[in-house]
Amino acid sequence: QAMLAQVRCSGSDAFAMAAPKPPSCARRSRGHLLALAALAFVAFVLNATMAADGGITPTAFMGRGKPKEPEPKGIQGNRGTVKALTLLAVCCAVAAAGLEARKALRRSRELQRPYQVQDSNSMASVADPEGELCKIVTFIQDTVIVPIDERLPGRPFEYDLHSFPFTPMVLVIGNHSSGKSTFINRLLGIGAQETGVAPTDDGFTVLERRQMDSTEDGPTVLGCPENRPFRELQRFGQAFSGHFRRKRKALSDDAVLPFGLQVVDTPGMIDLPVAGGMSYRSISNANLDNTVRGRGYNFVDVIRWWAKRADLILLLFDPDKPGTTGETLEVLTKSLAGLDHKFLVVLNKVDQLDNSVDFARAYGTLGWALSKVIRRKDIPQIYTMFNAGFDLAAGAEHKLPLDAFARRRDEVVAEVLRARERHFDNVVTALEETMRQVCMVANVLGVMRNKAMIRVTLVMAVAFLILSAPIGVLVWLFVNEWVETVTLPFCVGVGASYVLLVLAVSTFFREYLRQYRMLQATSLDDTFEETYAEFFIHNDGEDHRSRWQVVRPKITSILSSIPCASSLPTFPKWEIDRIDQVLSKDIWHLRQLARLLRVENTGESAPDSGYASRSNTSKRRGGFGGSKSEAW
Repeated sequence: QAMLAQVRCSGSDAFAMAAPKPPSCARRSRGHLLALAALAFVAFVLNATMAADGGITPTAFMGRGKPKEPEPKGIQGNRGTVKALTLLAVCCAVAAAGLEARKALRRSRELQRPYQVQDSNSMASVADPEGELCKIVTFIQDTVIVPIDERLPGRPFEYDLHSFPFTPMVLVIGNHSSGKSTFINRLLGIGAQETGVAPTDDGFTVLERRQMDSTEDGPTVLGCPENRPFRELQRFGQAFSGHFRRKRKALSDDAVLPFGLQVVDTPGMIDLPVAGGMSYRSISNANLDNTVRGRGYNFVDVIRWWAKRADLILLLFDPDKPGTTGETLEVLTKSLAGLDHKFLVVLNKVDQLDNSVDFARAYGTLGWALSKVIRRKDIPQIYTMFNAGFDLAAGAEHKLPLDAFARRRDEVVAEVLRARERHFDNVVTALEETMRQVCMVANVLGVMRNKAMIRVTLVMAVAFLILSAPIGVLVWLFVNEWVETVTLPFCVGVGASYVLLVLAVSTFFREYLRQYRMLQATSLDDTFEETYAEFFIHNDGEDHRSRWQVVRPKITSILSSIPCASSLPTFPKWEIDRIDQVLSKDIWHLRQLARLLRVENTGESAPDSGYASRSNTSKRRGGFGGSKSEAW
């Protein structure tokens, strides 16, 4: 009866839970109700049978006692029936409990969103799109990315996550004397940065428009509450923070740079001398080592940190040095990998060229240098511009089309001003790319771990057989009386031989596993192809292959930090499925929120009508057009 009461109570609770759920959950709940109803029926039959057979006591039924009175013959048959029904009832109860436990486990693995994914027609009802977007991004990072990243050695994605608030940013990088500081001064309308032919800036400088002038040193900026990600720069040490500063300037009304946008000026990329006769790879590694020794911090990693958070990246080149230096090569292949959607290549100072032949040589040299590091048939668009204004004497003529270069410069400035609008789009894009990289790392490492586990298990089995064979032989000798007496020299000899065998076997298989570990590290590309073999059947997978070039160094670093791939953590399928679920639903929702913020910031009525309004606004600020009266 107590069991029946509990079943009825559970059935009512399950029915109450099933009412507001979607159809799939409701069907599962109905299945649970059927199991509970069957259990209730069996319990009822059991109760009725027990009541009818009054001569059977509970202890006698369970086999732990004797009946008080002699049993009639019919009771024995009823006892078998009751036992069968009881066994059936227990099985039904266990099945119902298992279904409920499975349902609870699935519910715990599902993404419990504190928000609702809305369609595009319901976006207008969002009161605070920016706060909603920041909340969703933080939730996805904390519940989907961080649990996987924390189990990976070294946390390779720890500094790829976003934290808010963060001001939109433009990153300006390039070789020394490529016009970076001069271009920034033109944006500000004042000489905030020192300029010159020789390198003049030895650190990173953040410039921002404010109502009052102020200058802050690196340690102060790292604790800025308005830009929480700055605190992550502490990992680069005092050598970086000691040469890091922020300048806030009060600008005139006709200045090009708007409020709410920060521009980052970087040190010029140069190379320290390397020994002659070195290979290309050796020179590249030497340049990276010189970068760390010459600056005191890893310049390539610092640029990577800024580039991932920047909304626009300007890569400037000088016509006198259009080729890529070793440090520039490292930046292009490592710092800017996977960020093609937001960096522009600029050939600056073209007004210093004398004629079209010099321009063609400089342009061709830069295109040839870029083709060596950007493995595509189509090289990126190269913006040709100059910083100086039209200060030629009256009647003087230049042999190059400066008007066309001025228009190209205005296009670059327009992209700088558009950085605020694309800020949240870049946040969503970075989140999506990070999730795809996490998924790829988990998949590839999962395949490597499975292979290593099979290999380690095989090695352990073979080692066990080898080490067990002498013991078996010794036991067989004693059983068959081949050894009549056991002397001390015999025991010492057998023991020493076995110890030597153990050392030899362990050394051999340890070296075998080390070689296998090295083989896995050198065959990462083959493992990648094997992991995504089914995907490549009907798709060339260029997107996956380009992402693999970014992910591969992370996996290499992970493998170098562990003794064997078998010690890698496991990544269950439901975690990977959650990533796919977020990519298919939540990212689309974030895109709509970012579009809503873009429309609010620009006052656009349609997505395609924004450029004209932005251009008109910028012209009123004095930053566009080709006339001589502009701020340039």
